[in-house]
Amino acid sequence: MIDKYLNFNDEIKLLFERFYELHISAPINLTAIKGKEDFYIKHYLDSIYFFCNRGVKFDNLCDIGSGGGFPGMVVAMFYPESGVFLVESIRKKADFLSNAARDLGLRNVSVINDRIENLKGLSFDFFTARGVSSVLDILKKSWNVSRETSSWLFYKGEKLQDELLEAEAFMRKNFLEAEHVRIEEPFSRSYCFIYRK
Repeated sequence: MIDKYLNFNDEIKLLFERFYELHISAPINLTAIKGKEDFYIKHYLDSIYFFCNRGVKFDNLCDIGSGGGFPGMVVAMFYPESGVFLVESIRKKADFLSNAARDLGLRNVSVINDRIENLKGLSFDFFTARGVSSVLDILKKSWNVSRETSSWLFYKGEKLQDELLEAEAFMRKNFLEAEHVRIEEPFSRSYCFIYRK
């Protein structure tokens, strides 16, 4: 299914199977993608593709607007030694994520039922945001919990260039650089990696 694009061990394979089952049997609708192959490609592979191809490292990661757990839960499976914080403002989704992390035995996952701009007393060295708001909006709202060495990974579509133009002044003022990678197969995605110079 996704084995030709991604190397993962039997432990992650079992986690993938179980998390898919939890999604399919969830009492709330978390995704329109129900078919197993599509789910694996458009959720699992999409979530971890950039990380595996870039050898990303971090101590703790904040997944903003985690929703059904993508990319945060998948990243947590691949980085068991790193802390992964799932920030989700909708209570039912946050409850699902908490229960799923417990069911899967992911001790490195913490779920925060709040909005990123409300967080205090925390700081993160890596942020992810998939299908949530604009680049500029997320940068501004997460700035209070970022560090001088923080990086951001945005999962975007074809309008990324417009969002980067909108964020240009903020990025220049704060010495931020952007790299982006466009993928067309086996799914369509623009990954935007933002880091400090």
